[in-house]
Amino acid sequence: MKFIVCFAIIMLLLPFPSYGERDESIEGILDEITEELLREYIQTLQDFGPRVTGSIACREAAEYIEAQFEEYGLIVREDNWTYHGYEDINIEATLTGENTSSDEIYIICAHYDSVPGSPGADDNGSGTAAVLAAAKVLSKYKFEHTIRFVTFSGEEQGLLGSREYAAEAYENGDNIVAVLNADMIGYAETNEGRTHVIIEETESSSWITNIAINMSIEYEIGLEIVREPSYPYSDHASFLQYGFDAIFFFEYEFNEYYHSSEDTIDKMDLDYATRVTKLIVATLIELAGLKEGDYENPIVKIEKPHGHLYINNREIIPLPHDSTIVIGKIEIEVYALDNESGIDSVEFYIDGRMVAKDEQPPYQWLWDERALLLHKIGVKAYDRAGNEGYDEVKIWIFNF
Repeated sequence: MKFIVCFAIIMLLLPFPSYGERDESIEGILDEITEELLREYIQTLQDFGPRVTGSIACREAAEYIEAQFEEYGLIVREDNWTYHGYEDINIEATLTGENTSSDEIYIICAHYDSVPGSPGADDNGSGTAAVLAAAKVLSKYKFEHTIRFVTFSGEEQGLLGSREYAAEAYENGDNIVAVLNADMIGYAETNEGRTHVIIEETESSSWITNIAINMSIEYEIGLEIVREPSYPYSDHASFLQYGFDAIFFFEYEFNEYYHSSEDTIDKMDLDYATRVTKLIVATLIELAGLKEGDYENPIVKIEKPHGHLYINNREIIPLPHDSTIVIGKIEIEVYALDNESGIDSVEFYIDGRMVAKDEQPPYQWLWDERALLLHKIGVKAYDRAGNEGYDEVKIWIFNF
C-alpha cells in the first residue's frame, strides 16, 4: 500500500508530456496576422474583377502583389512564362537566410488568377492573401534558411505558371526542401468546417504535415488537420512532379460559390481564413528556423510639448483635448526605451523634415526658429538592432 501511495505521489509530481514549448517570438508573429489584414488583401484582389490569365485584370493583380512585396523590403522577381499559347508572370519575393552555409529554400505559394466571370475571393484570393500576410510579417525577422513567397498565374489553365517555375527550379538545382501551397482556405459553413482543414500530402511530404499538426497544437490555432492523399489539382503538384516535397492546405467544406460570380468576400469566413493562414505561417517559421534577436520596436513618446500652453519653453497650464499651444521657443523632450538592444539614436522632424539627431539621453532638441500656426513634430527612435519607433504631435506655434 505504501508503495502504491508513493508511486501515485511521484506520478503527480512528474510533468505532463507536451508537444513542445511555445516560442513567444512565434506567438508574437502570429498575433500580427489578423482578419483586417486578410480582408484588405482579399478585397483588393476581388476588386480587380476576374483575374483571368493573360488579362489586364490579372496583370494589375500581379503589379499589386509585386508592389506589396517591394514595400516589405524583399528581393522581388518577375518570372515570365509561356506555355502552349499562354503567357503571363509569376511574382517571386525572397527573404535570404542568414546561414551562409545553407542552401535550403522553403516556399509558401498560391495562385492569384481566377476563372472567367469569377472575382475569385476564395479561389484564390484567400491563398494569395496568406502569402502576402506571411511576407509582411516575416519580412521583419531573420531566419536560418531562405524563404520564397511565390504567387502563380495560369493555375486555372492547368497549373501552367507553377509548372514552369518548378521546372526552372529543378534545372537550376535549387534545394527546395518544402513547399506550402494555399488554395481556397477561406470558406466554412459549420462548426465542424471551422475547426478542420485538409492537407493533401504524399508519403514523402508527410513530414511537413507532421510539423503543421504540432504547430496547431502548440499555438492553439484551433484546427484539426485532416490528412488526404495528394491530387494534381493545385500548384503543389507541379513541385511534386519535379521531386520536391510539397503539401496543399485546403478548406474542409466545399464552397458552393466556387468558380462562379458569387465567389466574393462576403461569402467567406475570415476568422477561419486567418487561422489557416496562421497555421501555414507557423509551419513555415518552424521549417525556416527563426533566429533569436531583438525584433521589438523601441518605445518612444514626445513628453514635451504635449497637452499644455507653453510660453518660452515654460509649461503654463494644461489644455483640453490634448491641445498644444507654443508661444516662443520650445525644447522638445522625448522618452525613448528599448529593453533588448538599447536605444541607438533619436531623430527629430518638423513637418516631415529631419532637423536634429540625438544619440545620448536625455533626448531633446531646442526648436527656436520662426514658425507660425499649425505644425507637426515627429520623432523616430532607433534601437541597436535597427528597429524603429515613431511618435508625433500637432501643435499651434507662434514664434516670431
